[in-house]
Amino acid sequence: MTVVRDRDSADSVCKLDAKPNARRRPSPPAHWTVLAFLAGDNNLENALLDDFNEMERVGSRPGSVEILAQMDRPGGARRYYVTRDTNPQRIGSKLLADMGPTNTGDPRVLEDFIGFGARSFPSRATMLVLSNHGSGCYVPASMLHRHGAPSRRELLTRATPRLRRALFHTTRARLLQLEPASRGIAYDDGSADCLDNRELKEVLRHAHATLGRKVDVVGMDACLMTMLEVAYQIRDHAQILVGSEEVEPGNGWPHDAILRDLTARPAMGSVDLASTIVRRYVESYQGTGAEATQSAIDLSRLDDIVTTVDTLAARLLASLRSRDLQAAVHDAWRRTLRFFDNFYVDVHDFAGNLAAATTARDVRAACADVQHAIEGTTSPIIAQAHAGARLRAAAGLSIYFPPFRNPSAFYTDLEFARRTRWVEFLDAYVGTAK
Repeated sequence: MTVVRDRDSADSVCKLDAKPNARRRPSPPAHWTVLAFLAGDNNLENALLDDFNEMERVGSRPGSVEILAQMDRPGGARRYYVTRDTNPQRIGSKLLADMGPTNTGDPRVLEDFIGFGARSFPSRATMLVLSNHGSGCYVPASMLHRHGAPSRRELLTRATPRLRRALFHTTRARLLQLEPASRGIAYDDGSADCLDNRELKEVLRHAHATLGRKVDVVGMDACLMTMLEVAYQIRDHAQILVGSEEVEPGNGWPHDAILRDLTARPAMGSVDLASTIVRRYVESYQGTGAEATQSAIDLSRLDDIVTTVDTLAARLLASLRSRDLQAAVHDAWRRTLRFFDNFYVDVHDFAGNLAAATTARDVRAACADVQHAIEGTTSPIIAQAHAGARLRAAAGLSIYFPPFRNPSAFYTDLEFARRTRWVEFLDAYVGTAK
């Protein structure tokens, strides 16, 4: 087995030479291929090694559940076929390729991994698990360059330990426009880069084309990723998004418990698998004192919630000059479950609190519609659960609603911002979003 590197790319992308005597996969294809992309060239290296060892406690079930893992560490990236191994002090799985230094912030690296898995281990269904840091839709630009505010380096250095697991939000090139010496939250420290939500969409578009179908489950073993904005961004190329509204505890997913259920019942469908992840994740934190949320989102059922949020934004805009309505919005925001230093709010909880705070009938009706879109028969929420009393109002989806002026200029790049008037409401209520 050899490694071919593209000399024209800034970072090497691994490809395996095809060989006439290469082992053919059994027919029919496996039930599931699990592709675990572990971006550990950062302060999560040890945590992701623990995750790898959890996967090895179960290992692949050849011809039924095939588990591949690509682990990037400060010394370089390696690709493995995950086999059962009970030694937590080592990686005992079959090494498929030693790729040397790679940049997990380069979409081509993830695309290559997905392509390899699809070609070498075809299956009826695919789960892509992305493990690393994450902070939802982006880092607000106003936090990074307000006069008198902490420098970008200071702010992100301060935030990194709190954001135990995050993944995609803003690429280095955009984050570095004002401070070339700094970078975004640590995704790939060696390359000083990360993936953003637009790049994630393109990766999943590539996966969709390669697989000939949408990715069945995209699992975010990362912080803050079940946002309406993130879900809407990837809806065309994935069936289900699973992740957390809140900052994840450092242990992240209980990979062994999840994979044990999957290998015991490999014919389970994507809805069952997504629900299993939610249940096992929250179970792993119950009784520990940790706060945790997890939800599974059916990305084909976002139209109703997106439409109702758009309507709510329009009605708020129409009456926002009213001091009573401004006070009601502020009171609702203050009472609502919030995440990421108060930049994100639970959609369902905010709508309920706003309906209780205002006397405007059209706004109250719009709030009721938002809540019904999350609770009703067409809800995109497949499963959701939480651990910790503070999170009892969590309903599975958050949305961006910052506490001060000047929302991020990058927010308007997201498809949700283009589809709805939510960004216009933010513009009017908390400042310019341009």
